[in-house]
Amino acid sequence: MTRRTGRVAIALLAVGLTVAPRASAQNVQTKELLPRVGAYILNFISNFSNVVAEETYKQEIPSPRRKRQLKSDLMLVKYPGSDGWLVFRDTFEVDGKSVRAEPERLTKLFVEPPDSALRRAREISEASAKYNLANIGTINNPLLVLALMQEVNHARFRFTLGNIEKSMGPDIRVLQFQEIRTPSLIKLNGNGDLFSNGLMWVEQATGRVLKTQLNIGRRGAGIEISTTFTRDPELQIDVPVLLKEWYPDLNGDITGEASDGVWFVVKVG
Repeated sequence: MTRRTGRVAIALLAVGLTVAPRASAQNVQTKELLPRVGAYILNFISNFSNVVAEETYKQEIPSPRRKRQLKSDLMLVKYPGSDGWLVFRDTFEVDGKSVRAEPERLTKLFVEPPDSALRRAREISEASAKYNLANIGTINNPLLVLALMQEVNHARFRFTLGNIEKSMGPDIRVLQFQEIRTPSLIKLNGNGDLFSNGLMWVEQATGRVLKTQLNIGRRGAGIEISTTFTRDPELQIDVPVLLKEWYPDLNGDITGEASDGVWFVVKVG
């Protein structure tokens, strides 16, 4: 069976630290909402850095029908004094069978010097991607839209305000985005431009992001990845709790769903 899904690479993006401003709930303009979103994302990364979750990830291909369940450690890493941050996935179980002997391999790496730890973590994450049913690279990242929507990248996108999403709250506004500048932030096979578009469900008063949807290609016929966030009562921060994805295929969509269990903080550096 010939698949149209290619390997996707994501550029490393930089972040800083700040606190999202608080404002009164109201219908805001795009120029008012975007700085709040940017500030919220910076604060999110500050709070979420060096947090680990055990992820359960189910994938399915309809024809010929195949299913797979992966269990992985999912970790976002930002070293003290560094502007860069990355999300790593270390798969340790495939369809109920262990595929590694060493537990907590990612977390143990980050007691090493940053350069060697990041290099080895990339190798582990790329190796884990090979357990996917299709060659989708490392694009199945629950924080990808937040990475794209950092304030430094806002000029690369066109933004449009949508409706209030009353089912999610009285102040939750849909914000549409479409990438308009080259080179694109996401690449196919490390070379070709892949322009992204999508949606964010944003609390207008604070810029807090409750849900994201990323589309690559024509909506309804291309890649689609959505992430839902919720408050973790122990960590007192928002965390991704559900990732859903669709990839186009000649014989039917390739689908995936990942849910995250308990999150805990690890010390890095």
